[in-house]
Amino acid sequence: MPRFAGDPHWIQRLRRPGRCAGCGCALAVGARAFYYPEDDSLYCESEGCGPRHAREFAAEAFDEEMLGGGRA
Repeated sequence: MPRFAGDPHWIQRLRRPGRCAGCGCALAVGARAFYYPEDDSLYCESEGCGPRHAREFAAEAFDEEMLGGGRA
């Protein structure tokens, strides 16, 4: 599947602290987080946050790839 610059992705090690947009927990430097570049939001590794968003994005990208439709 093609990857685009604005696609959300996992950041393996945060360079600066942040806050999870899902549950509000603190994210320390070096933590892993799912990142949405368009709105600069981070999601922690808790099942209801980062992994859920990663699965949803992967499913949407797969559907677009298989069924057509363009991502910009």
